Amino acid sequence: MRMRRGMRRDLIAAGAGLLLLLPPGAARGAEAPAKLIFDQSRSVQNRRIRPAEPPEKVDWPGRVTSLLREEPGDVVVTAVGDMIFNEQISKLKTPEHQQLLRILQEADIGYGNLEFSLNSHPEAQRPFYNFRADPEFAWELAAIGINLVSMANNHALDFGPEGLRDCLKALDRAQITHAGAGMTLADAKAVGSTGVQAVKTKFGLLSYVRYWTSKYRCADPSGACLATVNPAVILVADKEGKVEPVEGLVEGDVKAMEDDVVVAKRHQEVVMVSLHDHDRSHHRAFGIQDTTPANDEVMFRRAVDAGADLVLGTGPHVVRGIELYKGKPILYSLSNFIYQYRTPDRIPVDLIHQRDTEVDRPTNVSVWDRRDPRRIFEGFVARMTYRDASLKRLELIPFSIDDEGPLYGVPRLPTAARAKEIIGILTKLSEPYKTTIVDRGWYAEVKLP
Repeated sequence: MRMRRGMRRDLIAAGAGLLLLLPPGAARGAEAPAKLIFDQSRSVQNRRIRPAEPPEKVDWPGRVTSLLREEPGDVVVTAVGDMIFNEQISKLKTPEHQQLLRILQEADIGYGNLEFSLNSHPEAQRPFYNFRADPEFAWELAAIGINLVSMANNHALDFGPEGLRDCLKALDRAQITHAGAGMTLADAKAVGSTGVQAVKTKFGLLSYVRYWTSKYRCADPSGACLATVNPAVILVADKEGKVEPVEGLVEGDVKAMEDDVVVAKRHQEVVMVSLHDHDRSHHRAFGIQDTTPANDEVMFRRAVDAGADLVLGTGPHVVRGIELYKGKPILYSLSNFIYQYRTPDRIPVDLIHQRDTEVDRPTNVSVWDRRDPRRIFEGFVARMTYRDASLKRLELIPFSIDDEGPLYGVPRLPTAARAKEIIGILTKLSEPYKTTIVDRGWYAEVKLP
């Protein structure tokens, strides 16, 4: 098994016990105010509304060993979707957890979308959600097998420029390559370049966020920025005079992305582009957003037209289809990977459930018992094998994520029935792109041209 630099460091242990509202004997009105700590006894981590799914008796070490086949000259790249977590999971001993992480750990390049911040500025929190861990948590990120991250997403600046600066420094210390956010716009648009020992092929990552408004467009290119592809709305009148608004992408932003790809391709043999595609709000009024709007498909395909070898989609929080466009893979959404997006130790759990527009709200169901749709808590690892800068194999390893209990938000290799269901969803969503997905039992493989 390959061990990257940093992975042998001592990791931060994260423990979450049941805490009281105020520490015993805390003095009110003292010089240092008492820390506000919330009661987690009814949190989503501890309250169950259905029995835990028992693990099946499967030889996961044997299965994963057979999957991790390589030949001299192969470079293995794994890709996962959104990562929001703040508790250590690299030490889990259960095979369905351990062997899933092993797939990432034994890859040469492990990519994921970093949708939380590593910083020492909790006081700088801007939005309602609190997606933050201390800078030392970068070693945990490395320990699960991640050494390449996209940062162009709608949570990269949740803790302001100070938080972003901390995060970039923490990633650099852990030798985790990043792209999409920087202390200037030029830094945000720069390619994150990485290589693999014993091969000459260089891999580069460009990262962009497309939000449903221009909220994240950089106002000051000399300050903290994200790389963006922004939307625009125009009014279109038909022959009868009926006027309708039509949303599309700003052409100049798409062309700027294409220019970035062209420049990156001059110095990297394999160029990867990450697009964090929030084409609309996740409000449940819009349903499960597992289909990429036609206007958004444009930026994915134009990245390939410009020279990108692989385009990775994140953001919708569910899987979307896979397209082989001009022979290059476009994974329109990798879904979530680690999804601990509720933080009851920092924000009271009842507020999360009451105000979170992403949580299902069936009638006559307690606010404590609301849960996200099942589709949000499943995804897949894309495992790509390259040889001489050409894609040789693309495998899809499904996983499920616990949505309640002590391992809330943590992914695992799924039961046979759940794996078949996820592969079936991927197959159906990929049919419009005429992509053939071959079911291999517990994982699947994309038929390459």
